[in-house]
Order: sequence, then structure tokens, then C-alpha cells
Amino acid sequence: MPERHGPGRPRDPEVDEAILAAAMDLLAEVGYARLTMDQVAARARVGKASVYLRWPNKVALVAEAIQHRAAVVPEIPDTGELRSDMLLFLRALLRRKSAAEPAVAAVSGEIASNPELRKAWRHGLTGALWACVRVIVERAIKRGELQAGSDVEMLSMLPLTLLQNWRLEHGRGPDDAVIERIVDQFYTPAPTRGRAATARDSRRATGRRTLGKDPRVRRHR
Repeated sequence: MPERHGPGRPRDPEVDEAILAAAMDLLAEVGYARLTMDQVAARARVGKASVYLRWPNKVALVAEAIQHRAAVVPEIPDTGELRSDMLLFLRALLRRKSAAEPAVAAVSGEIASNPELRKAWRHGLTGALWACVRVIVERAIKRGELQAGSDVEMLSMLPLTLLQNWRLEHGRGPDDAVIERIVDQFYTPAPTRGRAATARDSRRATGRRTLGKDPRVRRHR
């Protein structure tokens, strides 16, 4: 169903798609600096008002166009287990970021030199990724894999921050081995030692009682 914004008519997703596609095509052809909202409207065959209705300026439009085409944000897995969900999500994120590099390269110079564009890109993408990880963390809390008082915000930020810092510190992107280290360290719940010990002692006690009642078992002094 089309998303509604205020009391006006609902937005047409086909128009959104046409505008985003036009913006990406023009970025590759003329670059960010020479790109105008008029050009985007003409290429998408919509009125300029339709473009400004959706995006207030070129920065916002270009940032969303890159994210939309790059499709960096993966689907949120739901395997019923925290470790599996986090592994699947972070691995998919690595794959999609690698696939998105050609799209980002078309405006990489502008992203590096334009603070507004860089902020819009990072804020939109980072916010979306944080929201996905937050869903995984909150599900784990409901299942009892994480304590009820866990800091959801920090646990949602942690893996993305670690992956970003890895690239800065090592000069290269993280791989699957790094993903597994993060997940094993922070998102693999360990069995409660007290419960495990209690269950083990209970089994041993049951075994002793069974032996004591079995007439075939002779006691030796």
C-alpha cells in the first residue's frame, strides 16, 4: 500500500522508483556537481514538484538513490536463535556492501568531499542497520538468550561499530572469520553454570536411588 504523507494523495511507489533510477543514471553520466533536480524530473518524466515533494534537496535525493540501488540493508533473519540470526545478518551485510561498491564509486569523490552528502548517506544507512540489529537483540531478550536488563542500544551498535573500526585499523574490510569472532564473543549465550550443575547433580542422584532399589545390585562393604 502506498505510504501516505499528510492529508494529500498517497505517494506512488512507481514514481519514487523512476526518480531514484533517474538520479542514479544521471550521477553516472554527469556526476554529482552537475546534477540538478530539473534534470532528474525530466529524466523520470515527472514534474519537478513531485521530486521536491519526496526529497527537499539534491543531497537527500542522491543519498537515498545510492542506498536504494545498492540495497545494502539485508533482510532480518529469524532462525529462533541469537547466534544464527546475527551470523546470517552480518555475513549478508558484508556481501551486500561489496556488491554496492560500484554504485558508491560513482559518487565516491562527492561523498568524501561533501559533508552534507556524507552525513545523509551515513545517517540513513547506519540508522537502518542499527534498527535491524536491534530487532535481533530484542528477539533474543524475549527468548531469554539475553538478560532482560541488557542494554539494547549498545548491543545494537556494537557489531557495526566493530566492523567499521576493523576496516580503519587494518586497512581492509572484515571477512567471515571476523564476523564469527564478534558473534562468538558477544552474541553466543553460554549455558548457565548453576543450572547445568543442578541438572547434572539431579541425574546422578536419580541414578544412585535407582541402584539402591534394584535387588540385583549387591552392596559391598
